[in-house]
Amino acid sequence: MPNLHKLFFFVFFGLFSVLTAQSTTSITNGNWTDSDTWDNGVPGLSKDAIINHVVTIQASEDVFVRDLTINGTLNASATFARIGVKGDWTNTGTYNTSTTSIVTFNSTTADQTVKPGGDSFPDLVLKNTGFSINIYDNIDIDGDLTLTTGTLDLNTRNQNVNVSGDVEIALNAVWTSGSGTVTFDGGAQTFTDNNGSATNIGDIVVD
Repeated sequence: MPNLHKLFFFVFFGLFSVLTAQSTTSITNGNWTDSDTWDNGVPGLSKDAIINHVVTIQASEDVFVRDLTINGTLNASATFARIGVKGDWTNTGTYNTSTTSIVTFNSTTADQTVKPGGDSFPDLVLKNTGFSINIYDNIDIDGDLTLTTGTLDLNTRNQNVNVSGDVEIALNAVWTSGSGTVTFDGGAQTFTDNNGSATNIGDIVVD
């Protein structure tokens, strides 16, 4: 008869290892897609990334992550560097980007929280089906803002939004405004609302 105590130990240890192996932390400066940059492999949609160094996304590269924590520097300033985020974004370090880059928040399982940390975003696509994307701080978007599905929550913390590009709200997407201000600070910009009744996006400044 097998030793049930040993069997339980091995099953528990194996399960614990699987559950705790779902994050990876940078251990040196390097490229995002280089496994040598990370202590637990390259991040993906089922794996959190913690950046403590200078991590670079190269030109025309698509990278994916669950939760993203930036303590060091995420350098996404190369042309057409694209980031897909399934979880939360927390920036206490530096995020460098270019006007050709895209960040997409895309989840079908939970609300997402975005803490910009004072750094600008490029084109921003919000695509959280059936859930909310909560913007924690004031946010500056140097490109377009596209709300495809889900709810953009600006009411919980009454954040200000600055947008330099176009804004589009898809049919059935929800923009929940607070007491913050939405500032259009680009050149020629368009605002498109595809809902049947006009969306109240709050106070607006055209700068």
